[in-house]
Amino acid sequence: MEAKEPMLRIVICAAACAFATGAFAQQADSPLKSAMKLFGFATDPPAPADFVLKSRPSGEIDYIPVFQPPPEPAKPALSDKDLKALKGDLDSVQKRDAALRAANPPAAKAAAERAESKKPKAKAANH
Repeated sequence: MEAKEPMLRIVICAAACAFATGAFAQQADSPLKSAMKLFGFATDPPAPADFVLKSRPSGEIDYIPVFQPPPEPAKPALSDKDLKALKGDLDSVQKRDAALRAANPPAAKAAAERAESKKPKAKAANH
């Protein structure tokens, strides 16, 4: 009897290892999953909500390589002349908005307070 006991332990351990694999446990009709569900350690995932199903693409999704370079931009880069023109437009908008703020006292006060709060404050002397 003593010779059969180690062999029985080996068979039981091998069966436990076979049933404990993750792929086997994920099968819908797995005996291990059924036992885990019985004891409350496993559940079946619910069906996705309708908006999730509608948002997913139909058919196979193309594989996107991790290190693939991004596609080239649709528009070419701006030339120096275009950049200077854009900067001039932004400067004119900034001047126009500054004039509007200056004409409105509450806005001028708020802008002055904001500028004052951004200045570095002197450290108070420790007494």
